[in-house]
Amino acid sequence: MESRPPLSRIILAVCLAVVVVAVLVLLSLWTIRISQEKRSDELRRELERIGMEGGERALLALGGYEVDDIFYSDEGLLLFEEGSQSWRYSADEMQNIKVYEKCAGSVVEIYASSELSSSMGCGVVITSDGYIVTNTHVVSAGGKLTVKFLYGDELEASLVGSDPITDIAVIKVDCDEALIPLSFMSADELVVGQKVMAIGSPYGYSWSQSVGTVAALERTVTGSEGISLSGLIQTDAQINPGNSGGPLLDAKGRMVGLVTAIYSTSGSAQGISFAIPVDTVIDIAGRIIRDGRVSRGTLDILSVELNPMIVDYAQLPVGEGILISQVVPAGQADKAGLKGGSVRTAYGSSVIYLGGDIITALDGVPITGYNDYYAFMADTSSTDKVDVTVIRNGARMTIRNVQLVEQTVENMRWLIR
Repeated sequence: MESRPPLSRIILAVCLAVVVVAVLVLLSLWTIRISQEKRSDELRRELERIGMEGGERALLALGGYEVDDIFYSDEGLLLFEEGSQSWRYSADEMQNIKVYEKCAGSVVEIYASSELSSSMGCGVVITSDGYIVTNTHVVSAGGKLTVKFLYGDELEASLVGSDPITDIAVIKVDCDEALIPLSFMSADELVVGQKVMAIGSPYGYSWSQSVGTVAALERTVTGSEGISLSGLIQTDAQINPGNSGGPLLDAKGRMVGLVTAIYSTSGSAQGISFAIPVDTVIDIAGRIIRDGRVSRGTLDILSVELNPMIVDYAQLPVGEGILISQVVPAGQADKAGLKGGSVRTAYGSSVIYLGGDIITALDGVPITGYNDYYAFMADTSSTDKVDVTVIRNGARMTIRNVQLVEQTVENMRWLIR
């Protein structure tokens, strides 16, 4: 009779078999993983090559996604931001749609009516408690002010105050629910060629959006009242009557300017469009909300900004500055000793007087022209005194403590261009 192997040998054999199988499985998995990592490295290198040669569009095309437009934001490349439905539109279209959806509810229509006249324009909600900024000329009709919101609600509004010099006004509505104000981006960050959008009601076609670019910066425009607005944003976004007081927006839906003026050589509405930088809008609106008005100082002089034609004609010793054509008799500038000219000269449709002082600095701040002058006077009041540096008869001198006067629409017309 054959003897059976002891139980212990059987168990040992089984254990050895299990160990062998386990080792084989581990070796197989390790081999598979090495192979996968090798294939992943090869795939990664190949995708890097495709990306380097053809960019993101080539990578997407490799995955079966044909993309016509890719938008690069400050946060990087925007893809699949809205899920698969976003592929029904280009990135540019999605951007336009998102800006409109985000901002249209913060834009209002404003109707001003009195017994003598009426006007219509737009406004922008700037605070949740009902303050709305618009153009002065939108509310200039006076009388009753009515504000209409995107979803049809209408509220009466009161005029908080206006600043005709910058064409900025603030009105206020009382509402039960908090309004949604727009966010802002400093116009100092704008560059020519940047995409911008306007929302308004051209010719009464409510809440229309137009898209364009920043065409130029720091423009100066003289309006029908003879007042010059400086530092404006020029845009080729389509603007027409009814857009006034609406926002100019960047691609993220932040307000960069307040639409204010249309320049046209044909007499029609279509032309070059402008917006007041939002930095100026916030500053002026804040002063109106706080004080009900805006007070600034100015020199009581009739002046003209130097240009090469005047410099060459009068053989002036400097090429930049502001020429004092006349001083107001017995006015503050006259009393301080500033001198006007005496040689009467035709200058376009105006008459100027050559030979007067040329202003080159105010309180030590260089003044090369009206833009510098406006910027300096923006932070002054009629109670201030300034030191005025001038060129007189070829010599530089400073007239100390010249009293300013209140800046008004009338004396702003004394600045001849």
